[in-house]
Amino acid sequence: MIRIATIVLFAVCTLACVTDWETLHRRRNAKAHSYRHVKREVEFPPVLTERESIIVNSFDNNSISDWSYYYTHGHHLGGWNRSQAEWTAARWSENGLNAYLEEYHVYVTYPRESSLLLTRPDGSIHNVSFVEDALEEDSTATANQIPAYHAMSGSGDVTAEYVYVGRGTQGDFKALRDAGIELEGKIALAAYGGGYRGLKVKNAQDNGMIGCVIFTDPINDGEITEANGHLPYPDGPARNPSSIERGSVRFSSLYSGDPTTVGYSSVEGAPRNDVSPYNPVIPSVPISMRDALPLLQALDGHGLSAEEANRTAWLGGLNASYSSGPAPGATLHLTHYMDSWITPVWDTIGVINGTNPDEVVILGNHRDAWIIGGGADPNSGSAILVELSKALGKLLQTGWKPRRTIIFGSWDAEEFGLQGSTEWVEDHLPWLVSSTVTYLNVDIGSSGPRPEISGTGELHTIATELMKKILYPEEIGIGETLYDAWYNSTEGEIPPLGSGSDFAPFYQNGIGALDITSGGGPTDPVWHYHSGYDSYYWMSTYGDPEFKIHTAIGQYVGLLLYHLADDNLLPFDLPQSAEVLSAYLDELRDSIESAEVELDTSEIEDAITEFRVQADNIQRVAELAVSFGDDVLLQVVNTKYRDFQRGFVSQGGLPRRSTFQNLISAPGIDTGYSASVFPPVTEAVETGNLEEAAEWVTKSAKAILRAAEILQI
Repeated sequence: MIRIATIVLFAVCTLACVTDWETLHRRRNAKAHSYRHVKREVEFPPVLTERESIIVNSFDNNSISDWSYYYTHGHHLGGWNRSQAEWTAARWSENGLNAYLEEYHVYVTYPRESSLLLTRPDGSIHNVSFVEDALEEDSTATANQIPAYHAMSGSGDVTAEYVYVGRGTQGDFKALRDAGIELEGKIALAAYGGGYRGLKVKNAQDNGMIGCVIFTDPINDGEITEANGHLPYPDGPARNPSSIERGSVRFSSLYSGDPTTVGYSSVEGAPRNDVSPYNPVIPSVPISMRDALPLLQALDGHGLSAEEANRTAWLGGLNASYSSGPAPGATLHLTHYMDSWITPVWDTIGVINGTNPDEVVILGNHRDAWIIGGGADPNSGSAILVELSKALGKLLQTGWKPRRTIIFGSWDAEEFGLQGSTEWVEDHLPWLVSSTVTYLNVDIGSSGPRPEISGTGELHTIATELMKKILYPEEIGIGETLYDAWYNSTEGEIPPLGSGSDFAPFYQNGIGALDITSGGGPTDPVWHYHSGYDSYYWMSTYGDPEFKIHTAIGQYVGLLLYHLADDNLLPFDLPQSAEVLSAYLDELRDSIESAEVELDTSEIEDAITEFRVQADNIQRVAELAVSFGDDVLLQVVNTKYRDFQRGFVSQGGLPRRSTFQNLISAPGIDTGYSASVFPPVTEAVETGNLEEAAEWVTKSAKAILRAAEILQI
């Protein structure tokens, strides 16, 4: 203890020598919101340790292709396919993991009857299809598919005039109201993009509308469109015009998991509650861009024009004027009835026990998909996890045992609302909060060639440094290493965590997390998100033909998992976490300035200053403990590294949404997936509630001080 005290005192004295101008310089140079990493040099070719080489060289793109083929050739909508959960457990077990299934009983909805008819002013009728075109080349695209639908939609049989509402944001609806467009009693026609689909339905419902139709628009496809001369899938890389984006329309900004058991686990026999606060009551359906065109054209010249609306992306890429309507005599007849019940779903869990049972690293990916395929979402990630289990199995054969316990999670029913992961977290919450070091998420390992990461600040440094050790496919031409490809695609942006995938229940309970994916850009083949065409054929023809991107992402995740589970000192960068907090404060201040209100945020700034002091201090202590080889002090540091994120959690939850508890970031109220930083403050400012905003400035500052206190040593 005397030696520990001496090291700590030396670190504190060293810290006192840091000048005030240096701290100020770092704060002023932090970027807002999506933290922008400054590019650093890459050693090429990469140098790997012996164990890193075992991991990297264990990945075989042909094996990953085999795993992808398996997952993309069986029905696996949430709760539909226990055999895939068992198959996953069997593969993990073969590679040395202790694998088993955990069952939960969750609320699900399926369509019983769906139809949509357009009646034009001239009396002609257009019948909308909820089934995509069958393709000879892509046998799984429409085989045994249920019609495209929105999970958690309300039911109804409604006939009314309809109004094009842009992307269905609150701002779009305000523009319509300001223009005097009657919304009550009408059906909303909204474009995908610009926010989460469920909030489009919620905004329509809140404006008195009685139904909602959401369509795919080629404006979201960048340069790869038929209008630009590209052939549609399967003959070319452009979107197939019959493609339909399925998805849940739950109110994702308000809760995660099973809407009948918000806040507790959906074990068999659990008490059930009313879902209406969390799901729409009006019917909604998704349609293709082919079927959207006649609906838009029937409104041409009526109501608010695209120029008058003056809203971002209001004017789309179809051959229509995108007038709001309504148009006299143009009506929609929407019939949509949903059945709902409680059904079992199955999470597959795999465990490699570590030498320290009090520290756990979790890697997860969901297994369910809307259709048989799911080549990118989620089965690129599922295939990577199987291959990674093989790589870890080879390490285990050498006699290796990780310092920290490793847990693999293959979650079910993610698409309905993060149900499998959320119910598992709620079921194991006290243990997870006391033991989990971090959570890694690989939902969509590859839907295109451009790597992306988002996550908590302490993980930024290790996440970017390990990218430099992974070679990237030369033929893609965007970088020699994964780091180069990532930086060249993102310019170093690392966004905060919102929602939309299985990291959310972990992060919202104070567990640091990293979300890893690879997507497409405006010149890459169009990925048919949540469509029957997100298939093995699309992936092996256009998305990642030789599964080399899968391989690079898998190698990277393998190195991340290895170092987080086995490094003597957890590879966290706490000063970087302070930089990220400062960047988020800059973003908050930008929001306040844009709202043209006055709000004092100095409490948060002061709290971040204190957090920075403790972050710099504990880093110095960690460095000295490593140099002295002091395992006792290293364990003290590791415990504090593990726990500090818990300080950011508000035990009562955020205002009006109890399952979101992280005061640093959460899904935005009007975005659903993308993050709002210091969310209670930002949202109170946006609604003009400055009294509530001031209250949550204080609470947010206290949360940062709690995290700083945990780091204190």
